[in-house]
Amino acid sequence: MLITSAVVYAQKTSEFEMDEKYTIYKENFTTNDNTTLVLNLKSTTAQVLESPDDKVYIEYTKEFRNTRKKKIEAQLKLLEVSGKKEGNKITYSSRSRMNIGDRMYSFHEILIGRFEGKQSLKDSLPKAIKRKSLDSILHEIKDAESLYRNKILGGLTRKPRTSKQKKRDQIIISKMVIKIPKNIHVRATLENSNLVFMNDFYNRATMNVRNSRLRFKSLGNALNNFDFDNGYFNAEEVSGGSYSFANAKEVRIGHLSNSILNTEFTKVEIGEIGKKVDLIDFTGEYFLYNWTEDFNTFNLNSEYSKIHIFKPKTNYGFKVFGNNIKNITKGFNADLQSNASGEKYLVLEKKPNENELSTGQIDFDMVNGIIYSYED
Repeated sequence: MLITSAVVYAQKTSEFEMDEKYTIYKENFTTNDNTTLVLNLKSTTAQVLESPDDKVYIEYTKEFRNTRKKKIEAQLKLLEVSGKKEGNKITYSSRSRMNIGDRMYSFHEILIGRFEGKQSLKDSLPKAIKRKSLDSILHEIKDAESLYRNKILGGLTRKPRTSKQKKRDQIIISKMVIKIPKNIHVRATLENSNLVFMNDFYNRATMNVRNSRLRFKSLGNALNNFDFDNGYFNAEEVSGGSYSFANAKEVRIGHLSNSILNTEFTKVEIGEIGKKVDLIDFTGEYFLYNWTEDFNTFNLNSEYSKIHIFKPKTNYGFKVFGNNIKNITKGFNADLQSNASGEKYLVLEKKPNENELSTGQIDFDMVNGIIYSYED
């Protein structure tokens, strides 16, 4: 059995008794505040760390166990890696002609489950949905990553099925580590790849992502611009920037603030909503669990969406403007009056208590959608 994996976590290679190690690429580049790092990664997995100084460090190795020389040579020929610096622009490209995406994602999908995608709007209130705490969402983000990692590590340490087995399992481990200094601009084009950001990441980032997995701790910069199509996005905190998701299998964010999300055909879970959040959605599904005591403003503009909202526990205002909207709460379905002309109108409004300090205003602008309202 040949197991091809990209293990990017801190593990001792000696635990797996690897026979040979090849350095595919190892380089460092000096930077300044005007430097842009361009990453072009295809069928690549990498661990991203904060650089200890003002240099970009990139190291890519492959290790082999019980692997014939010809197979090692064949594996190395599948790789295309290059790096260069021109002025204030550093470009690093890595491509494997062997697509690792399907094999890697299958572990995650079996364990975590996939979003069912383009579901038609249903009128019944899901009985199992409960408010999740911020800690619960953060645990799910970390748990998803550990399950994914342990599945791969389990394969690396497996033993032969029988004592009569003459040939032990062949194992190939790819390790890529990219260390990025603070303040430089990162432009990334990712396809069938998996990036895990091990530290908080506040660099300005422009990313075009396809069929990939991204895992962040704290992510935030007012100039961030992400275009994400199909894959998995997990972040413990997002505080600033604009993010577009289309057909994503999973978008899970712990705390969200000062950000714009533009989504379609995507399921999104947000553990806690902070200040100044704007959502734009088409045929998606949102779960809004908790609100800070100073969330200030929250705006949703949507069509054909399902919005699950757990009400803030503080004094707040709530206004719904639109047409052809269904409101479901406590098992009661209410077809809110529609305007035959298709024009939007004020559907419902809850004003904050004038005798208390208001913590924020929630505004929905919806067409052809369902609002699921929950209380603890």
